[in-house]
Amino acid sequence: MSAEDSFPLPRAELIALFLESLLFGAFAVLYSISIWILLYREKHHGRSKVHKWMFATATTMFVLALAHLCFDVQRAIEGFIANGGTPSGTADFYNRLSNPTHVAKSAIYITQTLVGDAFVTYRLYVVFNRNPWILVLPLSLLVGTGIAGYGICVVLTQIKGSGAIFSRNLVPWITSFFSLSLTTNVITTTLISGRIMWSNYRVRRYRAGYAAVTHWGVVETIVQSAAIYSAALVSLLATYVSGSNAQYVCLDSLQPLIGIVFTLIIIRVGLNDTTSEHSKGHMADSRITTTAPVLPPNVAGYPLRPLAISVSVSRTHDRTSFEGFDRKEAAVTKDSDIESGHGSTP
Repeated sequence: MSAEDSFPLPRAELIALFLESLLFGAFAVLYSISIWILLYREKHHGRSKVHKWMFATATTMFVLALAHLCFDVQRAIEGFIANGGTPSGTADFYNRLSNPTHVAKSAIYITQTLVGDAFVTYRLYVVFNRNPWILVLPLSLLVGTGIAGYGICVVLTQIKGSGAIFSRNLVPWITSFFSLSLTTNVITTTLISGRIMWSNYRVRRYRAGYAAVTHWGVVETIVQSAAIYSAALVSLLATYVSGSNAQYVCLDSLQPLIGIVFTLIIIRVGLNDTTSEHSKGHMADSRITTTAPVLPPNVAGYPLRPLAISVSVSRTHDRTSFEGFDRKEAAVTKDSDIESGHGSTP
């Protein structure tokens, strides 16, 4: 049984549209939260330069993901309704790779991939204290990814009639594009994860109580290093090399997933800053000591002396997971603020 018989192209496209819609809904919610966080931090911290850049990047990703979803909905209407009157009509429509809607959505996906790869490359640059030498290999891979990606669009426009996505003239371009993007993400993810784990190791050396929240350190490492995006790229490359139509499912799901990874990083930083301010405010209120003379009128002719009163207020919050981040950042003050772009050289 061939790959087309086991997983027909119309079925793959329909499942891909369903998953893309679900992920885009999650992306829309996370995008709204991240924009609120950026505006909140700009109002209270005044880091407008970095926030404007992150705001522009998140908005660009959201617009690209929305445009890609619109093209997929339009193609589903044309494929299943306008061309679904014959047994092979839907499959023939989706196999016409030179269709303008297919070329357009491919260009949008490639642009989204380049934006995501450029973002992780920039984060690598910030994590390593803005050392320009760390950018040599990632930038070279990024340029190669752009050439291979937009080369795919050129080849697609030259295909006449119905042609499979696994044809000989497309395989080298698509394989190169996926491989270069995956290599970029694996290198940057590995280096960023190593930096974060080294920071967590230093925290554990100086803060014995940090061991209670090490599971949050694992989650933080996964989110900050964008390891989810790299895992999705591995799945995409594996399904394409195997010749399965499941690669359409992975391909369309990646479009909003890139934005989800980016907004998760913004939210992680925003929660960390908010809980840090919350913790500092309660630390300031934790001990209120007043010394004031108490001078009521004399009772039975015995004068009363001034009395010093010390009031201690203790508050307990069920926020140990968030406060773990505060303790960690207080212990290691020389580590870089890798998301906001501020830090000192260790």
